[in-house]
Amino acid sequence: MFSNKKDMLYNKTLIRPFMYAFPSIGNTSLMLTVLLSLQLFMLLLTKSYTALIVVGSSLAGFVCAEVLVGLYHRPYRFSVMTSVVQGIIAGMLLPSTFPPVSVFLITFFTMLLSKCMFGGFADAWTNAAVVAVASAWIIGMTAFPQLAVTKDLLQMRNPSYMLIQNGTFPILKFDPPVTEALNNTFFGLLKVSIPDGYISMLWDTNSIIPAFRFNLLTLFSSIVLFGSGMLRMLIPFCFLATYSLLVRFAGPLLCGGTLGQGDILLAMLTSGTLFCAVFVIQWYGTTPLTYTGRTLYGILSGVLAFFIAGCGTSSSGMVFAILCANIISPVIQVIEDNNNKKALHKMLDENIKDEGIN
Repeated sequence: MFSNKKDMLYNKTLIRPFMYAFPSIGNTSLMLTVLLSLQLFMLLLTKSYTALIVVGSSLAGFVCAEVLVGLYHRPYRFSVMTSVVQGIIAGMLLPSTFPPVSVFLITFFTMLLSKCMFGGFADAWTNAAVVAVASAWIIGMTAFPQLAVTKDLLQMRNPSYMLIQNGTFPILKFDPPVTEALNNTFFGLLKVSIPDGYISMLWDTNSIIPAFRFNLLTLFSSIVLFGSGMLRMLIPFCFLATYSLLVRFAGPLLCGGTLGQGDILLAMLTSGTLFCAVFVIQWYGTTPLTYTGRTLYGILSGVLAFFIAGCGTSSSGMVFAILCANIISPVIQVIEDNNNKKALHKMLDENIKDEGIN
């Protein structure tokens, strides 16, 4: 027993200054919410009210399921915050034409089932938001838009330019002057030029799926998240690099085109490729832990994206590609665990042998 409060104060053990290797889950979830809210604000500015209603329904479904589970089980510390993030992500990946009541029911029961089967937000082997969107596609696939590219179109050199010309991607009012300014300055120095429409694709594709729209804002989010260390860059880099190379070289061959003329820009700016690479592909608990495992996971995700989502304009291919990658990830994690155990046993055997010699 301490004689007084002063003695208690002096006998406390202090471990300051506090250090951390990575930002906390709470701070990361908060930043994800803020960055996703910027996309919701853009939906508000563009008067995309139906899309906001769908996102709100998805968010309500995830949070209600989380609250319901919390009434019977002690909730994890960051469960509510991560449920908010997952709810927004799932809503952003759903078409604005999807019935809001159906969205709420699908997301609610998906999250509830995930919680009952796995428990905490990082215990599940797949992202609940991905499962919810995949379930919505199976239930109401007619609400999702069809592919805008055909085999004949992919045989051409610039399919994205043809889609801009036929009005699939509308040209915004500010596009021509901005394009002209860039061609006269930056691209002029490189002795290249870009046609009207690409700036519009980068700014807003006007897709009925909100996650496919604001690519420039998604790129900004990636700079914030990767630059601050809140998310690791290895998996998204391997994913995008693998997918881009396959689109560039393998895509034309499969469609009867010329080697090396695949449209990477179309693949990156459609199908929610950038959004999935930043916000979806590496959810807590769904990715390997070692550098080798993460690299393999990213490469496999890119391969799956190419064969499932194709070369662009897919409405749900990226979601199913990531779902398949999540299924493969536990196999990689088991191999990682076995290799770690072998390395640990080897190290212990060497230490015992050294002590025996000494």
